[in-house]
Amino acid sequence: MGQNLRSLKDILRTFAPSEIATIPPELLERPVTSVTANSRAVKPGSIFVAIRGTNQDGHAFVPEALRNGATLIVGESSPTATVPFLRVADARVALAQLAATYYQFPSLGLVVLGVTGTSGKTTTTYLIESILNAAGIPTGVIGTVNIRYGNRIFPAEQTTPDAAEIQRLLSEMKAAGCGAVVMEVSSHALRQNRTAYVAFDAAVFTNLSPEHQDFHPDMEHYFKSKEFLFTQSIQQSITMGKKPFCVVNHDDPYGRRLQPEVRCLPFELEAHGLEITLDGIRGTANGIDIHSPLTGTFNASNILAAVHVGVGLGLKPQDISAGVTHLQIVPGRLERVANSKGIHVFVDYAHKPDALQKVLETLRNAIRQRNHARLITVFGCGGDRDRKKRPVMGKIAVELSDRVLITSDNPRTENPDSIIQEIVAGITAGTDRACTVTVEPDRKKAIQSAIREAHMGDVVLIAGKGHEDYQIISAPGGTRKIHFDDREVAAEALNSSSSS
Repeated sequence: MGQNLRSLKDILRTFAPSEIATIPPELLERPVTSVTANSRAVKPGSIFVAIRGTNQDGHAFVPEALRNGATLIVGESSPTATVPFLRVADARVALAQLAATYYQFPSLGLVVLGVTGTSGKTTTTYLIESILNAAGIPTGVIGTVNIRYGNRIFPAEQTTPDAAEIQRLLSEMKAAGCGAVVMEVSSHALRQNRTAYVAFDAAVFTNLSPEHQDFHPDMEHYFKSKEFLFTQSIQQSITMGKKPFCVVNHDDPYGRRLQPEVRCLPFELEAHGLEITLDGIRGTANGIDIHSPLTGTFNASNILAAVHVGVGLGLKPQDISAGVTHLQIVPGRLERVANSKGIHVFVDYAHKPDALQKVLETLRNAIRQRNHARLITVFGCGGDRDRKKRPVMGKIAVELSDRVLITSDNPRTENPDSIIQEIVAGITAGTDRACTVTVEPDRKKAIQSAIREAHMGDVVLIAGKGHEDYQIISAPGGTRKIHFDDREVAAEALNSSSSS
């Protein structure tokens, strides 16, 4: 952090003189120790940015920030008390601007690749990371599963951190010797300008389907949020001196709507004819040999996205091919649970309708040629999240599975039984397939039952939580996490003497 210790005048140099005219000259000479929107993280010499959030207004925490030693308060409305204050039109943009300046614009010294879309972001970032590593480029990753660079791995609190945290991470990754950073970019982050002042070298679009309907009023609002990465973000990257390009999935109708004003590398699955089986994906894309242990049409699409990023960066074909081959698993994304019983057990993060449908269709297609093989699905829905998707997911599960066990996911503050009943409401008679359904609120028991029922050749999908090693349940005053890992429970059930 020492290299970032500079005066307030240095940090405010990107603001117009008229904006900082009211700040006392002697204050401008003081060293700045940090930039933060968290009043609890303020220390003597910090700049505190007051942000109006969905549930809380950062301006209410100005007194705490001052008590903790804030040098300057930045916000959209003036505090009632007389304090050193910089008024801005958009506090979120100001936070990004101040943090980027404080950390000396680290994205300018890195190849920064942003991946957005409803599904596939995590797998695509893992693939790009593997390709870059095969090319000898040390790479950092900011994503849903974790944040990692060098030998360091940190848990991720959210898909895309706040603006100050992004700039801090980019600075640390650059200092650690990273040449590139791959970042999952959520629609929330784009709407909230968390990636402002990040100079992207490439923007990647995977797909778009209904999700976050508790945040986005409709699909057009959701699409426009994603589109921001390919318009304003890309234009800002150009202004900052980069020559970015875009990689866009043209199999997706929303992808075809994107018209970035920079070099664009679109891709379509049909144009490449990759062979997809339960054992992996094989074929050729852009003259590059593809041999991947991943499976599913959606993963074939993710592979094409990553390959096109490699092509856009001018990497050697053999490095792109090796990177795809070397990636054996993506945590919680159709992750196999190994066993000697001949049962195909997969754990997947699918927690929204489109993702569940895609993974079930992939597994359904894979077992079509296997006589008597069944597809058994275990899933639930999270509490305190979009309720509209629950009956939709129930209908999808029944239509594509032979056996469904509906259970609890992360109920949070909701009653698990109430969530399950909303899922059951979507299950209607008259589907074109015979499917038996059981409700088992205890997730461990549901997984155990599914594996106990499975025979050699059957496929068991445990969906919803993927890489998560916890369950979020209700607790006095809110929620708490308890240890729970679908992969561990499945492995134990497979190894128990009671499983077939």
